[in-house]
Formats: sequence, structure tokens, C-alpha cells
Amino acid sequence: MPQAVGMAASPLPLIAALLTILSPNGRGRSIGFAVGRVFAVLVTVVAVAGLSELATQGSGGTRAGAVLRLVLGLVFVLLALSKLRSRPRDDAEAKTPAWMLALDGMSPAKALRTGFLVTAINPKELIFGIAAGVVIGSATLPFGMVAAALFIYTGIATITVVVPVVAYLLIGAPVRRVLEPVRTWLVRYYNIIIAAVLAIIGAVMIGKGLVGF
Repeated sequence: MPQAVGMAASPLPLIAALLTILSPNGRGRSIGFAVGRVFAVLVTVVAVAGLSELATQGSGGTRAGAVLRLVLGLVFVLLALSKLRSRPRDDAEAKTPAWMLALDGMSPAKALRTGFLVTAINPKELIFGIAAGVVIGSATLPFGMVAAALFIYTGIATITVVVPVVAYLLIGAPVRRVLEPVRTWLVRYYNIIIAAVLAIIGAVMIGKGLVGF
């Protein structure tokens, strides 16, 4: 759950989703981005959970899982400090990545690929999926509960991207007017938001890792 909430609170994919919604004729583009995001989150956590289960089998499984949690927790904390130090100073605006600026003209298929890659190869996004996969894969649960955990994680982790897209498809223009100031706020405070999320998840992972010793 902490990893899913951290993934959902990550501002980068949410900003990108809002840009697709606010772009001209953004319906197909926003759907593509959301589908790519969901697919990447699910593939990542399933792959890592499978590898983690193999790595923690046997008598040392519990200790190995604790070590993985502890290491990932420390990585989260270090990333949080890095993001906090790199935040824009005073009234300086955060630089918008070039791929975000290109979202306005993307086809739905390219938006889908972008949604997938934002999660699958972005280290700060990928690490949430790795942490969740380690927790799920190293747990001693029956297959049905593991499958349920994977889908619940994916649903929560992607909710902040999926819900605005679905709302836009159902309601239309009024949603765009509400989301514009949200996008502006997220761009301005991106580094601080992601630093806070990383620090909280890191602390949780370190605590769980220490309990396992």
C-alpha cells in the first residue's frame, strides 16, 4: 500500500496526463497515455515480484527480503535528498522536459508508448514498482492473494492518471477548466512533492527492513 500510494502521488505522470487532456483533441491521446501507464505498472510489479520470490526462497528468504527492503529504503531517502537539493530556488520555474512539450502533437499510439516508457525506464518511477514487487514477491502468500495484491497495487498506483482521463471522457470541457490550475501547481512544486513522497516511502521500507532482522 505505501508503494502504491507513492506511485499514485508521483507528479510526473500526472502532469503528463493532464497535458494530454488539455491538448487539442486530447481524447485519444489521453486514453493512450493512461493505457500505457497502467500496462507498465502491472508489467513492472509482476516481473519484480516473480524475481523476488525466486531470490527469497529457502531458509534465508525472510532475511533476504529484509535486506532488499532496507537497501531500497535507503535508495528512496537518497533520491529524496537529491530531489530536494535540485528544486528551483525562489521564483525560478521548474524546467519542463522536452517529451512533455511534445505531448500536444502525439498520436494516441505514441502517447501509449510514452505512458509506458515514463514508468518503465524512468528510475524514479521504476523504483516504486521495484519496491512493491519486492514486498509482494518476498511475502509468503498463496497465489490468489498475490494476484489480488498485484492488481490492487496497479489500480491504486495508476488512479491519479486514470481518474482524470475517465472524468474528461465522461464530462468533457468542465474538467479541463478544473485541471489547468492543478497542472500549474504540480509543475511548480514537482521537486518538493516527489521528495516528500520518496522520503516517506523510504522511511517505511527501512522500518520494514529492520523488523526482519
